[in-house]
Amino acid sequence: MTTEEKTKEEEEIVPTKTAGAILFCGCTDFKNVGRTKQIDESVFANVNVPSKISTFENENDLEFTFIASGSAAAHNVAIDTKGRLWAWGRNENGQLGTGDKDNRNAPSVVKGIHFGENADGEGEEAVKIVWAACGKNHTIAIDSEGGFYACGSNKSGQLGVPITWSRQKKNVDDERVEFVKSASATQAKFVKATCGVDFTVLTDADGKMWSFGCPQYGQLGHGDDHEYNMKEGTVKLAYEPQPTPKMIRSGDLNAEKDYKVVKVCCGHNHVACFCEDGKLYTWGNGGYGRLGHRVQKDEFSPKMVEVQGGDRNLIPKDAILACGSTATHFSACMGQLYAFGKLKVSGDNTMYPMPQMDLQGWVLRDFASGAVTFATCQDEMTVTWGAGGYGELGYGPEGKKSSACPDVVPSLQGKRTIMVACGLGQTLFLVKSEDVKEGVPVFEPLPETKGGEKKKQGAHLIKPGGAKKAKK
Repeated sequence: MTTEEKTKEEEEIVPTKTAGAILFCGCTDFKNVGRTKQIDESVFANVNVPSKISTFENENDLEFTFIASGSAAAHNVAIDTKGRLWAWGRNENGQLGTGDKDNRNAPSVVKGIHFGENADGEGEEAVKIVWAACGKNHTIAIDSEGGFYACGSNKSGQLGVPITWSRQKKNVDDERVEFVKSASATQAKFVKATCGVDFTVLTDADGKMWSFGCPQYGQLGHGDDHEYNMKEGTVKLAYEPQPTPKMIRSGDLNAEKDYKVVKVCCGHNHVACFCEDGKLYTWGNGGYGRLGHRVQKDEFSPKMVEVQGGDRNLIPKDAILACGSTATHFSACMGQLYAFGKLKVSGDNTMYPMPQMDLQGWVLRDFASGAVTFATCQDEMTVTWGAGGYGELGYGPEGKKSSACPDVVPSLQGKRTIMVACGLGQTLFLVKSEDVKEGVPVFEPLPETKGGEKKKQGAHLIKPGGAKKAKK
């Protein structure tokens, strides 16, 4: 392959993004977030206004192109302009890829032999990371050559590598505390990844989807949940892990349909995607109407969602798509936002796509769904809503903790948000660097805590914003 051909191929694989600075708000007790509301804020103070993280401020000219968390994830990842992967948060299963199981209060570069620049800064032969995704206890990363890496829990085969398993015994969790590169037999080059609780869906350069992990609700999209009875004479159902990446070729996306997916995302246990044909497809757990098929029924294969307007309301290629724990959002013709599933903690479920009139007329740049929170952005305005309990909506110390309807994040008005990511009790914002040089609070995390233990002395600090000083 000539240099010109290789450059062209890499341009097709590496997503084009705009760089910026990361702001964070929400819970800082990564061990206990989502498990209890009794957080010791004298040590792990909630960050209730989007703030810089001091770790990033200590490096000059540091910008990021990508941020990710997950609706079931208590950890976060980010990719900087050098192709280095940063990770922080809960690490009880090694999901940060740091070589141990110590929680990380502060972001740190993943120091794997396959990642980023070499120790001497000479990164010519180094692999650069271009995409990443977070499950509940695992993380997936994709490099500029189309290879994928995984770390964390592999109990359900969600890492895409072999596991120790038998039908007679309880699954052994083959945790990987460092990123391992998949030795999958497929020759596909992958460009994107998305994770549910304990499964993974990859998109290759040809627009085909591959899945692996837990098949319990049909979320792998292969037409089967691989259910079996663990013990004769009793009813004890279990689900056979599927650790080998397999192309999704069933249902309305079967072998006869030469589909090309544009976007795909995972909720806790369901998947949604739309293809170049402008149609939306969902499968997996159908509870609360999160699949949009008007019934609460699991789907083991991709099934097209009927959207109001039919072929006159096709989904454009630049549409947004996001899955939360029990909800799905997407935009269709003219940018109209639709949603279905359990959209609020209380109230009725929405069983089919319904227009969300609160954001009518908005041209959305990005959208993210957490467990019970949502975030979106357009132009110079960022909006959040949902059942926040840790300040993750970013309304500030005097602002409300929860919001049933979309509301503007006050401190981000006038700032250009490029990308948003929602996790378990936390929200990340990727904002144009020049918009946050001054006047933004700085969050200073505690040092690492082994196994999530609290420090007896010291506490997280949030300092008022000011101009960043250059290193001498």
